[in-house]
Amino acid sequence: MENSFLKNNTIDDLYDEMQMVYLNDSRPWIIGYSGGKDSTLVVQLVYEMLLRLPEAERKKDVYVISSDTLIENPLILNYLKGNIDLINKAAENDHIPLKAQMVYPKINDTFWVNIIGRGYPTPKSIQYRWCTDRLKIRPSNEFIKDKLVNEDVVVLLGVRKAESIARRIRIENREIEGYLLTPHETLRNEVNMAYVYNPIVDLSTDDVWELLLNRSYGKTPWGGDNNYLFQLYAKGTGEGECPFITTDNKEKSTCGNSRFGCWICTVVSEDKSLKGFIESGEDWLEPLAEFRDWIKSEEFRNNPENRKKHKRSGAVHKTKSGVVTFGPFNFKARQTILEELLKLQMEMQQINPEIELISLEELKVIDEIWDNEEDLNRTTLVKLYHKVTGKKLPWHDYKKPLMDESAIEIIRNKCISNDIDLELMTSLLIQTDKYKHFSNTTKLRNTISKLLGQQWLHQDIIEEIEQESLEYKEKLYED
Repeated sequence: MENSFLKNNTIDDLYDEMQMVYLNDSRPWIIGYSGGKDSTLVVQLVYEMLLRLPEAERKKDVYVISSDTLIENPLILNYLKGNIDLINKAAENDHIPLKAQMVYPKINDTFWVNIIGRGYPTPKSIQYRWCTDRLKIRPSNEFIKDKLVNEDVVVLLGVRKAESIARRIRIENREIEGYLLTPHETLRNEVNMAYVYNPIVDLSTDDVWELLLNRSYGKTPWGGDNNYLFQLYAKGTGEGECPFITTDNKEKSTCGNSRFGCWICTVVSEDKSLKGFIESGEDWLEPLAEFRDWIKSEEFRNNPENRKKHKRSGAVHKTKSGVVTFGPFNFKARQTILEELLKLQMEMQQINPEIELISLEELKVIDEIWDNEEDLNRTTLVKLYHKVTGKKLPWHDYKKPLMDESAIEIIRNKCISNDIDLELMTSLLIQTDKYKHFSNTTKLRNTISKLLGQQWLHQDIIEEIEQESLEYKEKLYED
């Protein structure tokens, strides 16, 4: 049984502490709001604390920021956006200096730009999970860094010691005895820095629900309903929430068990949240679960026909036993993923036209990456989109192939007959075209040299040299 903070303290004690911190200086507050129970409670307590203050003392700005990874569960995203709208309207009416807003990953960092555009393998483990930092933590940190230009800031997080033993240890390792604020380990610039304040750090899970549900019949001061939040938790299963912002890499380890996470999360073997929602009557989410199971399946993800045998850098990696590890998804597999994703989006939009699984902006960036790396035709994406949706992308009619199909077919056949790698030839042709009008040929020569110097092209020679070196060492040892 968790220790209850409220057994020996009152909610007024929480208000008093927060009020003291708020009035102590002029540093603006930034609250990370994920829509989960802990971050909801932090926002609610801050809102209520501000209401208690005379209007003349509400001098510090409070920013409530939520991170939309662009692959959020549509059910949760709709709930989160609805609350942000309610918070902003209520704060304006109540004359509270509090503003809620979404932050988004940069378009070059989004999940689908990396998967479909660059071929990144879907994240499968805590050790290889590039998504959390790019999609969730980095956008939030960038927002905070913008506020650090002229002054220090205080970041409020809904972390609690009772969440887990590991979380308790991390919190206690960062605590400074006698201080409510601790310096953020990574967020700072040359002059200013961020401080962390954890107002509910000592609350138990029972305390959290007690404060959310048993006051004002679960109604929030901005007009939301925590009873609905409780229903969402009741439908889902699992523990914890994806970190909104982190102060060290270890913090990310909780994300794989997120209750309110991305619908496409491939880190967990089973998405208990999505499964729970479906089993509780939200069966319209089932196509999302089926797509997730397909893209993370061994039959697709680790099919040798879908993966390159080298990294994007051209390097070849081997396990300790000497097995060559897979590289990114190849061009054919990425086209397959995009086609299936577009079909899924059309299916979901029949239920709700506002659901967007991949944006036009992402498609534009993916198209540019393909043009720059893989696609001699330069119309593969726009044609695929038109085939699946029956619609043309805004730039469809402006796309012109680098080479027509007959020329590409000749190149393909020549590569086969002369045992030349088609991927290498494609890259050479694309890069040559890119620099063909440059009067200075240095960039072209350097690019060609880099392409021809990639490790995977010379792996047989490298292995032969390594084997000869090993044999030579063994001979010296024997002598």
